[in-house]
Amino acid sequence: MSTESQRQPAGTDRPLRVAVAGASGFIGAALAPVLAQQHEVLALTRSPARAAAPSAVPGLRWRHCDLFSAPDLTAALAGIDVAVYLVHSLAPSSRLTQARPRDMDLVLADNFARAAAANGLRQILYVSGVMPQSFRFSPLLWSRREVELVLAAHGTPVTALRASLVVGPGGTAPDLLLDLVRRLPVLALPPSARSTTRPIAVQDLVRAILHCLGRPASFTGPFDIGGAEVLSYEQMLRETARVLGRRRVFLRVPFLPNALAAATARLVSRAPPQLVGAVVESLPQDTVMQDNPLQRAIEPDAMGFTAALRASLDPATGRLKPNPRETIREQDSHLMREQSLVRSIQRVLLPPGQDAAWVAGNYFRWLGECCWPLVRSRVDADRNVEVRLRLLPIKLLALRHQPAASTPERQVYAIVGGLLARQSAAGRPRFEFHTLLDGRYTMTAIHDYAPSLPWYLYILSQAAAHLLVMRRYQRRLARLAR
Repeated sequence: MSTESQRQPAGTDRPLRVAVAGASGFIGAALAPVLAQQHEVLALTRSPARAAAPSAVPGLRWRHCDLFSAPDLTAALAGIDVAVYLVHSLAPSSRLTQARPRDMDLVLADNFARAAAANGLRQILYVSGVMPQSFRFSPLLWSRREVELVLAAHGTPVTALRASLVVGPGGTAPDLLLDLVRRLPVLALPPSARSTTRPIAVQDLVRAILHCLGRPASFTGPFDIGGAEVLSYEQMLRETARVLGRRRVFLRVPFLPNALAAATARLVSRAPPQLVGAVVESLPQDTVMQDNPLQRAIEPDAMGFTAALRASLDPATGRLKPNPRETIREQDSHLMREQSLVRSIQRVLLPPGQDAAWVAGNYFRWLGECCWPLVRSRVDADRNVEVRLRLLPIKLLALRHQPAASTPERQVYAIVGGLLARQSAAGRPRFEFHTLLDGRYTMTAIHDYAPSLPWYLYILSQAAAHLLVMRRYQRRLARLAR
């Protein structure tokens, strides 16, 4: 590691205190042990078992933290100098999650940015994606861009490292290349497969993060980074076949819909289908990296695609090596309980001049009108809410407004009772209204809610009804916004 990439920021004589969100993921598992050689590293995890277990890496400690909880995050980042944000919601974590990954990413990023600002962090480093030159953004890349904006919205300097395909143990994109080559004797390649990008080894991405760490004066804003060579996706597939020693037929076809390519990838890949689909949709982009000082700093020692792929493979199996994360042998019962909790997040346009407090009051009063003649809603002087059946004396849900946790940009309601809610020790059930992106959107979010119905009945009845109501409310506010 070069002296330049390891040096401390000017005016400091101690190691930095660095928080890593997403430390158990693909990039975090490679980064955290290297960071811990020079700095004090706090790895945030939603697993109490991992947080309680002793760390195998000196200088690295784990802390249990729910990133969907703003108070938890604010407490976790106390005393931290710099944070590395590696959180990406590519696939729902539970069958009871009713949210698009990009909406979950916005809520998580805004919570993190507010907690960083509250604790006076000097820098947030975020691994984003290289943006296409055209206006055709895939949903995955547009989500990355939104997260960049949200992280920078509360005053903390943000360094966005925009990488394309990252090659290393545990990586979804290289694993997908290997599965395609291993399982398909004939690969149909559309014209978009000849689009070029600059894959980067995870080791070089780690070097780039270390180079920027604690230096917001020199590295604030977006920086495109890549490896030693520019390759097309076709070239990477051919090189993958050569590394695996497989003879494959590559057919160039004039047209192949992204949906069909994604469906094929889902069939042959071992990764979750939602995750594979998002990755495939983001690949055929015209990405041209912009020259910058960070790329010039890491380029001389950067690995090529073939070398990075070989270094990531297990010679015995021909598959990617396991992610070198710390493992917890004991079964984490907390995470198992989380699987039975509901998370539902929807994005609504915010009419000009309004805030989350207005949306909350407007929504709960409108709810009774929307669901007439079945349901009525009542909001008292303290903003507490009851949802009842109209024809029977049955309370469906009771929500208590939390003024201490609420601001004009965030309104929090604890779900405290009702026929449709059961008590659970696994979380703090709440309904939040959360305004972000300079007031453009309000996220309506239910967190840690334990339905009294069995999950299969809940999905077919209450969950479907809630989604229908939210779709109608989205259209209502879109009309008001126009």
